[in-house]
Amino acid sequence: MTIHIPISDLEPKVRELYLQNKIQSLGIDYAPNSIMGWVGKEEIEVFNFSKVCKMDNRWTGYNLYECETEIIVEIEGL
Repeated sequence: MTIHIPISDLEPKVRELYLQNKIQSLGIDYAPNSIMGWVGKEEIEVFNFSKVCKMDNRWTGYNLYECETEIIVEIEGL
């Protein structure tokens, strides 16, 4: 399964940081059900899946791709 998250779905502050390439080490944190990243020494929430689905890492893995216009999450193992 592939999930496309357009940057227009990101909060304005996060969108600005994303477009400036200031967010590093994007990954899914399953506890808050979110894509998290780092800006300097501060961890920030980039996208929360709670309104869409509950992410679970028990049976699947993922690849995350950062594109200019979207974040792509490719779920493996489905």
